Amino acid sequence: MEATFRVSVRELVAFRWFPPDLTPAGGLADMLAGGRAHRARQAVQAAVFELEKPVRAEIPLGGECVTVFGRMDAFCDGCPPVVEEIKLCRTPPEAALPEHAAQARLYAALWTHTTGAEAVETRVVYVHEDGEPLRVFSETQTRAALLAELESLLTVWLALQVPERDRALVRDQTLQGLAFPFPQYRAGQRELAVQTYTAITRRKRLYASLPTGTGKSAAVLYPALKALGEGKTRKILYLTARNTTRQSPLQALERMRAQGAAIRVSTVLAKEKLCPAPTRCHPDDCPRAKGYYLREPDAVRALLASDGFWTDEVIRTAADAYLLCPFELALTLTGFADVVLMDVNYLFDPFARILRLWKRRRDLTVLIDEAHHLLERVRDSLSGKLDTRELRAWRTLFGKALGRKHPCYVRLTALLHALAALEPACAASETEATVGMPPDPAAIPGTPVPKADLAVAASVAAQSISPGDNADPTPEPPPSDTSDTGSPSAHAARPRGSRAYRLAEPPAAVLAAAGDLLEAVVGLLQTRLPDADSRHAAVEALRRLATFGYAAERFGDSYATLLECHGRECTLELYCLSPAETIAETTHGMRGAVFFSATLSPLEAMRALLGGDDADACFALASPFPPERLAVVRRRAQTRYAVREAGAAFVAQSIAEAAAARPGKYIAYFPSYAYLQLVLAHLETLSLPPLCVQEPEMDETARMRFLQRFTEQQGPLLGLCVLGGLFAEGVDLPGEQLIGAMIVGVGLPTPSLRLRTLQGYYAQRFGDGFLYAWMIPAMQKVTQAAGRVIRTERDRGLVLLLDDRYYDPRYLRLLPPEWRITNEAIAGAARALDALEE
Repeated sequence: MEATFRVSVRELVAFRWFPPDLTPAGGLADMLAGGRAHRARQAVQAAVFELEKPVRAEIPLGGECVTVFGRMDAFCDGCPPVVEEIKLCRTPPEAALPEHAAQARLYAALWTHTTGAEAVETRVVYVHEDGEPLRVFSETQTRAALLAELESLLTVWLALQVPERDRALVRDQTLQGLAFPFPQYRAGQRELAVQTYTAITRRKRLYASLPTGTGKSAAVLYPALKALGEGKTRKILYLTARNTTRQSPLQALERMRAQGAAIRVSTVLAKEKLCPAPTRCHPDDCPRAKGYYLREPDAVRALLASDGFWTDEVIRTAADAYLLCPFELALTLTGFADVVLMDVNYLFDPFARILRLWKRRRDLTVLIDEAHHLLERVRDSLSGKLDTRELRAWRTLFGKALGRKHPCYVRLTALLHALAALEPACAASETEATVGMPPDPAAIPGTPVPKADLAVAASVAAQSISPGDNADPTPEPPPSDTSDTGSPSAHAARPRGSRAYRLAEPPAAVLAAAGDLLEAVVGLLQTRLPDADSRHAAVEALRRLATFGYAAERFGDSYATLLECHGRECTLELYCLSPAETIAETTHGMRGAVFFSATLSPLEAMRALLGGDDADACFALASPFPPERLAVVRRRAQTRYAVREAGAAFVAQSIAEAAAARPGKYIAYFPSYAYLQLVLAHLETLSLPPLCVQEPEMDETARMRFLQRFTEQQGPLLGLCVLGGLFAEGVDLPGEQLIGAMIVGVGLPTPSLRLRTLQGYYAQRFGDGFLYAWMIPAMQKVTQAAGRVIRTERDRGLVLLLDDRYYDPRYLRLLPPEWRITNEAIAGAARALDALEE
């Protein structure tokens, strides 16, 4: 009989045996420790046992045929055969836990079904992290008993799976006859849809660059759903870097459901935004955690009987009705949904990824919106950092809550001492470097770096940090940008006491101290902490230390060790220079992965940076909108840090002039909040439309109010926002909701040790480090902000570029080729737009 279902032994065990309460998961730290324990135990057994032995069987049952599969930790073929299940355990139980014993028995059942063995011995071995057995539980069962247990469990499992299979058949029928959700394709949409469908059917990666307003969400979701209906994929993940980007795909999915597509859609919002009372997920601290798994099935059954459009609000309502954690409920629903909308971290971040999806990634199609964000998001998730200010704060808190003799306090002190010893060793062997210049070639990965004490090398990557406004994301570029002022001396000023070093490798003393502290923190989270502050600190410490340890284990040519010192404090970072390998590994073998954005350029270089190779397709389209409907004016303004105050009045006058040329709704984008406030002081003296100013750290309600002024209020309006921020991309304001954008500066990032190191890495890899580390990310932000203006074929609007660097061919070549740029004359551009009405 042909197999109709597949299930792993782990899934079957989790389906039947689960604790009643929701408790904190150890996450990747426990996974890494468990892996070490398995390897240590298996090293001892290798002479006698077969390790990680695969086993599978086809089980006919109730007119169905189920493929059950798994890997035995260790197996010895004897009389009787022995199946061993290895479990990491710090305090061994008095008897084997039911789920562990059941897992071993199910492996044994598969073995006896396949081989006909009359009996099998199963062992559950609880081991220390070094592989030393702490307790062993053994039992021997007959073939009949083992197969009866397997069939009993499969019968209950099939009772849920058969209705789900039948629903999927109905879904597929509705998808096969589904039409495109709009009356006609926009220019470029059909081509993107064809490319997406091809990538899914061939299980390839596609990198697509299309202008904003093309309708990318519908153009990738529609072919993905058609492929789902044809059995070419089993689930679609739509990933975004910001929640604001979800609105367009949700609207497209609603339209397709209205046309008859019988699909389930679910969303996953960040835990801190869903949780009604952020605290430790433990029954001692949260009533929703107590008995969670006893109540969850009723909530899931109710949601499965609903219309299957599980938005954040629907999930919150159900969680409140059944007293459940809304985040955990959202995770459960991902297993029942056909399309899941979630943040990119839930697939790519090793500490945040949803494991139930990660393990099934070969059945998934992934659609990554605004994919230009993925590079930095994955890089950050793979980088580990230790900051002495944070460590001191934790030590103070733990000292008050737990006492100075507690292992966490003692080991925090040891780690602080190890970090404090780094800079003296670096300074002793420091080589001279010119302030503000790119990193010395010796500091580029793969080249020799002189050794120093503590096995640490010190090569100064001296930084040009703008005095007085260190949070400013776009001060003047480094000297390698020849459009800027002067000699290195113009960039020599930096805050007193600020030092930066590039080390040859992670310092061994710090790694050892951080590992000891991680072990203590893991143990701490197993106990009940005295207050919410110490619980929060323990969770934060676990995340920070586990990430640092993960980066240390992966350290190689694609990482750099960076040390920055400010006064008596320092930060040590294991910085991931290239996340491409992780992105490639995650998407390898998937049923299609589509990376799409309006600013995925230069396309072939972005493909390489995002884990692609020559076998993966690139696809780009020019804007589908008539170019004359977007007037782009560049004006020579001085926005570099050193002259910003002097040029602020001219910038303000230019913004006011543009807003008056064609009355309506505009947004002016600034490189920082500090610069925004500087220009605002001049704007307030001018005749302007009502102002709407973005504030730092706006919550969801404040963001909605800000956007509603553009979408619901009538009359002219001038918004002041930050370039690269919440309202610079992923926001859809068609027609008269936004008729113009003024972009102040060119969006260059803040000079930093990270950026200088990345510049050196890209120089080695691509030949032009400044282009890839500085200019491309900057122009991506500019293009995204300008893309807010033209959203439909009938839109008309103005983009004003305020910086003399827009006259520089190096910057100009990174702007969209369809832009028709004119010089200085705002009024003339406005008249040309008005003439389009006639």
